Formats: sequence, C-alpha cells, structure tokens
Amino acid sequence: MRIRPDEEGEDAINLMPLIDMVFLLLVFFLVATTIAQEERDAEIDLPTASNMTALSDPPPQLVINIREDGEIKVGKQTVTMEELEVMLKKVAKDEPDKELLIRADLQSYHRYFAGVVRVARESGIGKAKIGYIIQAEPGQGLPE
Repeated sequence: MRIRPDEEGEDAINLMPLIDMVFLLLVFFLVATTIAQEERDAEIDLPTASNMTALSDPPPQLVINIREDGEIKVGKQTVTMEELEVMLKKVAKDEPDKELLIRADLQSYHRYFAGVVRVARESGIGKAKIGYIIQAEPGQGLPE
C-alpha cells in the first residue's frame, strides 16, 4: 500500500516580491514628479486668466522664471540677460522646435518680461508662452 504525503503542508504564496515592486514604483513616481516640477519657481505669484481650459499635459519646454525684483531664473540657476541670450541662442540652434515658457511674477515690472521676450526673439526662439493661473468665472465648470 502506498502512503501519500500530507496535503496540509502546502506552500503559501510569497508576496514579498510584489510588495517590493509596489514600493519601487511608488518611489519612482515620486521622484519623477519632483523632477518635473523642479523648473517652476514656487515663489512667483502668477497672474490669473478667466474662461480658459486647462491643458492635460504640457509639451517639453524651457521654463524661464522672472521674480518680482527682476531676477531671472532658468531651473534653479540665476542668470543675467547676457547669459540668458547665450543660453537661448544655443537652444534655438540645437532644438529649433523647443517652446519657451516665461513665468513672470504678478508684481514684477513689465520691462523685465519685455526684456526676456526681446532676448528670446533676437536669439531665434520661435514659440514663447506666458505662464498664468486659470481662474474660471463662477458657474463655468472649472474649480474655483
């Protein structure tokens, strides 16, 4: 007569690799989100616009931040107008289709913004956008 081994000692499913993978994905997305927002200067108070719809995913672009006192920042680096001009000429030469996003503080003088736009045009940048906050009128469907 044949003796069969106990079926009660069945191996349990090991969930440790699944948990490890979930935590690695969580860390990856946290780091990726942080890097994507790194170029935007949080100290800039942007103007608002009404009756606009938000874009779902902005295209890759060069972000220039202009603070209230006229300080120009590209990423985390503070630059002068001359350095900005050199940088934009290089971008226009290397990546002619690259868009430019200019984020000027609400309280900054218009001359700072106008100076950056002038340098961008003279450098050969074809597309420039202005950063602002979308503010819908009550009842328009966008969050207030």
